[in-house]
Amino acid sequence: MKAFDCVLMTFGILLLLSIRADAHDSSMPHHEWFNKQEMNPAAQRRLGLPYKSCCNNGDVFKTRFRVGEDRSDQWQYLNDGEWKIIPPDIIRESDTPDRTPVLFINKSTGQELCFFVPQGGL
Repeated sequence: MKAFDCVLMTFGILLLLSIRADAHDSSMPHHEWFNKQEMNPAAQRRLGLPYKSCCNNGDVFKTRFRVGEDRSDQWQYLNDGEWKIIPPDIIRESDTPDRTPVLFINKSTGQELCFFVPQGGL
């Protein structure tokens, strides 16, 4: 691998790690809000998880969101160039600190844990 490619890949990995860890950094804005969020009971049962926290085993996934193409209440997020459906049982209709959608994804499995739709929508 060329030296430039190695540097570029290293920079990209570091950038992704720094973006995903923001909610866990106590110096970041709204840190307390992120740490207080819990999964919906239905999602916790479906996923078979013993914990409730969205944040302890998950990280905020920075991406783009949209409403389903048929304009239903179905939400989608962009992951690796593909639009994925957000499971309805993880959706929370509550405002977020900066009024933007927030999606928590499990750090090890990639499962969607919690999705917060801000009161104003997209």
